[in-house]
Amino acid sequence: MFRVIGSFSALRVSSRVLTPSRAFSTTGASLVAAAKPKRKTDAAVKKTTKAKAPVKAKKVKAAPKPKPKPKPKKKTPTKKEQLDAMLSSKRALLKAPKSRAPGAYAVFLGEFSKVKRQQGMTTVAEIARACSASWNQLGESEKHQYQTKADKLSAEYEETLRKWWNTTDHNLVALENRRRKRVDGDKARLLKDPFAPKRPMTSYVLFVKDFVTQNKGAAGTNDITEMSSLMKSAASKWKTLSSAEKAPYAKGAEVEKSRYKQDQEKYLKSHTVGGTRLH
Repeated sequence: MFRVIGSFSALRVSSRVLTPSRAFSTTGASLVAAAKPKRKTDAAVKKTTKAKAPVKAKKVKAAPKPKPKPKPKKKTPTKKEQLDAMLSSKRALLKAPKSRAPGAYAVFLGEFSKVKRQQGMTTVAEIARACSASWNQLGESEKHQYQTKADKLSAEYEETLRKWWNTTDHNLVALENRRRKRVDGDKARLLKDPFAPKRPMTSYVLFVKDFVTQNKGAAGTNDITEMSSLMKSAASKWKTLSSAEKAPYAKGAEVEKSRYKQDQEKYLKSHTVGGTRLH
């Protein structure tokens, strides 16, 4: 290799003629340059590395939603159906006053139970027994005080009931009574005209009233259970009475019928105009 270069250097003739060494060097450099891969410029790199824009996927049209089925129209109930639903409901059609005013013993029981609850007695049965025992120990004058209170409450109740009756639609009262009969059956407490006379007592009712008055003091009780037993005793006693023993009560029943007839005539005269009832 060195020998060749040396022999070429000896053959230099002029500046115009390329020396073998120069020719060799130039040729070698060009060969090296050709052998090396060309460097890509930044612009070329950017062109090649630039990500291709993603191809937009075609929108697929969604299947049309099925139309909802039309809701069936609510059937409007007929007047007959509305009335039937009204009469079968447990909800009262109108608000009426309490069924009755408390008696003397009920007034005493209310006051007595309030005191006992403050003292720590909470059982209803225990309070009822203690109340019955205390009531039996009261004298007639003390019981009379509670009877006076009961009479006052009864008069107030009658006044409230009459005012309510005068300001209430009586057709609605009739419907309410029909509802009570359907819902409660024979146990239904019907709304009654407070102005109407009380129905006459029968001979049996007069006897029971008399029997309870006589035996209640002897038994010395106001307990509900014992009162029920007392009523059963009255029924058994009535069955054993002879016709002569029942005669006074039958006579009393006739008096009651006569009284009721007179009161009914007065009531109809004062509560009807031209054949139409005012109450």
